[in-house]
Amino acid sequence: MRGFLIALTFLTRLPFPAPQAVSESEFKRSQHYYPLVGLTLGIVLWLIGYTSRLTYPPIVSGGIILAAEIFLTGGIHLDGFMDSMDGLLSAREPERMLEIMKDSRVGAHASISLGALLILKFALLVSLSLSGLKLLILVPMLSRWAFLIGVISFPYARKEGLGKGFHESSRWLVFASEGALIFILAYLLTGYAGLAAGVSALACAFLFSYKTAHLLGGLTGDLYGALIELSEVVALLTAVPFLT
Repeated sequence: MRGFLIALTFLTRLPFPAPQAVSESEFKRSQHYYPLVGLTLGIVLWLIGYTSRLTYPPIVSGGIILAAEIFLTGGIHLDGFMDSMDGLLSAREPERMLEIMKDSRVGAHASISLGALLILKFALLVSLSLSGLKLLILVPMLSRWAFLIGVISFPYARKEGLGKGFHESSRWLVFASEGALIFILAYLLTGYAGLAAGVSALACAFLFSYKTAHLLGGLTGDLYGALIELSEVVALLTAVPFLT
């Protein structure tokens, strides 16, 4: 329970009491609870989406869901996505890309990429039917599981950083066990749409990790955030056609 609360208070702004005196090893191990955090966030988003869809048209409900997700996560993964796009799209040497990603200033590539990502996510949310809103339960969990393939399979690009401990503490057995449970739940919730979402999220996370790791020599905490955002959008993009 403590590990779950550590993960929950780190990844979301949900009003739960933050554990005190968290050790470095506890924080590292809390990554194993990230899919459960995604499930918790997904249930909250589904409740918001379902109730708002009963009152407002889909275009307004979609905006409410998107705003709620950003508010509930504090934009933590979007921040990593923006920093990653600033670096990766700069067309500089790998060392310079890493420097740009570490810079807290927002560049043109980050702004453009964020706009494109949010527009696509908004369009996908608007397209969901009332029953299709069950994807909101599934997708946050899938993305916070799929990104761990990058944490486990590829080295950390910096000598130190928040994400370095995640890479060192990751375990294949935990990842595989969680994946099996997630795919069962995905099928029970949304049938083949859920399975397609899971496969595409994992493929997206692996391919993006593979490309960036070979370019930069590894991944970073910012890239972990980008993996979550990208796999979430790809999961929605893949699942929606199976719902129609």
